[in-house]
Amino acid sequence: MVKTQLPVTIDGLLMEAAAEYGASTAFTDGVHTLSFNQVEQLSKRVAKHFWKMGMRKGDVIAVQLPNSMEFVLAHLAAAQIGLVFNPLSPNYRRQELTYMLGHCETKAIIVQGSTSKFNFEALAYEVKEKLPHLSHVITAGGAEHTESILFSTFLEDDPEGVADKDLFEEKPGLDDPSLIMFTSGTESNPKAVLHTSRTFVATHLRNGYEYQVSEQDTILSLTPLCHMFSLPMIMIGLHQGAKHYLYGEYRVEELIDIFRHELVTFLIAAPAHLLDVLHYIKAAGAAADGVKLRLVLTGGTKIPSQMVKDLRDVLHCNVGAQWGMTEVCAGSFTRPEDDPSKAWESIGRVCPTGEVIIVDEENNVLPHNEIGEIAFKGDSLFVEYYRNPDATRMAFNENGYFLTGDQGYLDEGGYIYFSGRSKDTINRGGLKFHASEIEEALLMNPKVRQAAVVSVPDPRLGERACAYISLRDGEEWSFEEVKSFLLEQGFAKYKIPEYVEMRKELPATPSGKIVKGPLRTEAQLLGKE
Repeated sequence: MVKTQLPVTIDGLLMEAAAEYGASTAFTDGVHTLSFNQVEQLSKRVAKHFWKMGMRKGDVIAVQLPNSMEFVLAHLAAAQIGLVFNPLSPNYRRQELTYMLGHCETKAIIVQGSTSKFNFEALAYEVKEKLPHLSHVITAGGAEHTESILFSTFLEDDPEGVADKDLFEEKPGLDDPSLIMFTSGTESNPKAVLHTSRTFVATHLRNGYEYQVSEQDTILSLTPLCHMFSLPMIMIGLHQGAKHYLYGEYRVEELIDIFRHELVTFLIAAPAHLLDVLHYIKAAGAAADGVKLRLVLTGGTKIPSQMVKDLRDVLHCNVGAQWGMTEVCAGSFTRPEDDPSKAWESIGRVCPTGEVIIVDEENNVLPHNEIGEIAFKGDSLFVEYYRNPDATRMAFNENGYFLTGDQGYLDEGGYIYFSGRSKDTINRGGLKFHASEIEEALLMNPKVRQAAVVSVPDPRLGERACAYISLRDGEEWSFEEVKSFLLEQGFAKYKIPEYVEMRKELPATPSGKIVKGPLRTEAQLLGKE
């Protein structure tokens, strides 16, 4: 059902969701369950505790949490009193946190505490010593430090001396800062992307209509909520009355049972996750009986065509391709009614509130079917790179289009075809090809878990290609076998990597996108050997 008027702020969305869906399940983690009414009540309670701590409109609050109830409630609570929400990857450590929290002058951070794998509380205090603005460390788990505040205490009772009217005075306006997310940093130091309610709320709710989300859906995100791919699903689920299963720790061997038990219908996942699922089903002989997936939404890198075909055959679901960036949100995607081939051939059509053109190096608009840089304009476009006016200015052309750095072309039907990042074009003696061609083929080999192709400087040819590969546990693959495999796939010889480097793990962003910056630096040295 398409509603005629969309809420424009998250606190407005919360009130509408509670009124319309009431006692129905809004969020579950498999153990705990919250109704739409409880989500509104508890997030308001948490907001009051934030206010009691001295947090006020415009202050930045960071969370370094997995997909969890605490993440959701903190996000919704921050929105009710105008705090700027900054979700951070649990993979970040001292260097990244010190830079990001310092850049934003963050007032409080919510962390997991001490887990079996890492002590996030200790890290927070290590960083806090260097940052005078960081006043509070809140833990979603146990607390070892005497100054830590337990998030669980926020849920027990309203704080004394804080009334509803205090929150009302802090209500954010449509154009007040509401969200800061750092870019993936795949090429350089990450930038702080600033969004407001105007750029973040209604635009994503419209996308939810396009995904055909309804009260009959159960949403599950394998990608982290700290990433723009998954974060909007919190709002979409609330608006459409869908149940949202919060999946915190990725273990491929339990996914089929979760899909079946929770009746998951809408899955958000990176291609690497989906390849894992297919590999597990095949290797373990697992049956997909009882799985009710209707739509799998994926993106972040070029989508292997065979993966889409296998998902449709094995899980009997539709597969959608999405392209986006922190700066533009979900810029384009295929719709459920599109021809299945569009999911691997294209990145869909532009989102309902956006516009895409293709430009050349002089910012001239290119005709249909001609490759150039993808440029985006629309309601979901970010406001600025926070405290970085030079980077903000350089990111736009004179007509106000954001220059994405992604290469592609547009056809007559409005479908966008992704070719790769500008730096992913390899020029071997005048013969050019995109790294994504080889990466897609490598990822479809059952031995391969991650793959990235980068250029290596060459004094005679200009550039050669190097493939960085991580294999699945127990697998081996020689350089000659890699070359033979690619030749068997029908690739021209000039596209075959002349260097192959095996790694246990390739650097990746929270969404699973390979971070090529360190690999390019390493490849520069290969060219000097």
